Amino acid sequence: MSIDSPQTARAATSSDQLLAFVQYLRGKKIPVSPADTLDAIEVAELVGYQNRSLLKNGLAAALAKSRHELSVFESAFDDYFQPIPERPLASVQSDIQPDGSPTDAPEQAPHTDPVAQGEDPLDGLRGNSLFDALESRDESALSVAIETAAAEAKVEEISLFTQRGQYVRKILDALGDEALRDAAIEFEQSEPAAFEAVQALREQLRERVRDRVERAYLIHASAATEDLLDESLSKLKLGNVDHSQMARLKRLMDRMARKLAARHGRRRRRYRRGKLHVGETVRRAIPTDGIPFNPRWRKIERKRPQIMAICDVSGSVAAYAKFLLMFLYALQDVLPRTRSFAFSAALGEVSDLFATLPVEEAIERVNFKYGGATDYGRALQDFSELALAEVNSATTVIVLGDARNNQADPRLDLLGEIKARARQLIWLNPESTRLWGTGDSEMLLVKRHCHLAKECNNLNQLERIIDKLLSDKR
Repeated sequence: MSIDSPQTARAATSSDQLLAFVQYLRGKKIPVSPADTLDAIEVAELVGYQNRSLLKNGLAAALAKSRHELSVFESAFDDYFQPIPERPLASVQSDIQPDGSPTDAPEQAPHTDPVAQGEDPLDGLRGNSLFDALESRDESALSVAIETAAAEAKVEEISLFTQRGQYVRKILDALGDEALRDAAIEFEQSEPAAFEAVQALREQLRERVRDRVERAYLIHASAATEDLLDESLSKLKLGNVDHSQMARLKRLMDRMARKLAARHGRRRRRYRRGKLHVGETVRRAIPTDGIPFNPRWRKIERKRPQIMAICDVSGSVAAYAKFLLMFLYALQDVLPRTRSFAFSAALGEVSDLFATLPVEEAIERVNFKYGGATDYGRALQDFSELALAEVNSATTVIVLGDARNNQADPRLDLLGEIKARARQLIWLNPESTRLWGTGDSEMLLVKRHCHLAKECNNLNQLERIIDKLLSDKR
């Protein structure tokens, strides 16, 4: 591999490194669009790569769009663009005479100066760009060459600790270490001093490349590991989540909520076009002799859906109810009209608890107050008395429960009345569909009285259902 002029090569390498950094940010769940990437490239061209602080502030302005994203960006920038520890060439070169022989050789040993005789064995390597950069201690050229070779070797794809040696070899090959290796083999028997000189430079190069690969592993493999853990957790049954995973699960849930809020929080139009407003159209056509150049339409306001969440908090499904409520209340920017009800037997509204207390504390109080044996019939009767009159065509009712009613009457007639009044009646059951209708499960009868009945026991399923709910238009 030839080493171009530092200015030209550094510009190309820096651009590639910036694009790799954009991919790294996406791995950190910061949404970076193609337009954002072009803005970042323009910023980097304007401020340059020499001033680290200036580059960081400039890229933050182009790529971070919220306080949360700014916090993630700053940490990611410090990790990705951390200075690579440079191994000083002087320590190696100081041990080597211009002729390639060690300085600590005994003075009394017989020695012939090949330079004086014009027979320096290293002359054959001079002209090789890699050897010249190593011998002259050109740190700038070496750094650019290593970054270019790392990009060519696609070191950002490293995912396993055991792949380090493989990527070190790929980068060395891309740098052109093969020529130095062949020269070292040739010198090993015939020119010991030259052999030692070449090997010292090769070992230093290998150490620099190994540092680059290990840094890539810490950056890219750690991000891949985080993605893998998040993906696994999002598919894990919520009832199986233990305390040690709660912090990660909450971060994952908040990220999902932000994604849904970004997708559904802004509406481009407040109204959709309705029927022709004849009277207003005629009045506005008077100045144009009755020709309706500007027809007017009856405007129908698109209201955000009102959500009523009815959650079974009995022992068998309490964990699922907890996460549903946490997810709904994380979406308050998109779903501000949310009312919550909890039951095991008796049902009560718990919206005030979520309005005044942190979500986790509110859920603990709900479970303490309403936990117990399940009675869907009584719970639906209580809901009818408390809130049925307020259910209308803008209301979506979400029921979370396993529909296991201990052989009691589930009062499906009340469920049918809720369906008739509501825009949607959605039943989320954490049990597998294979278990519906087995034992004391009333689910096969329940789903006939719902607009939608779905198995829902992990975050992925919950996100898809809420996303569909927010996407539906009146």
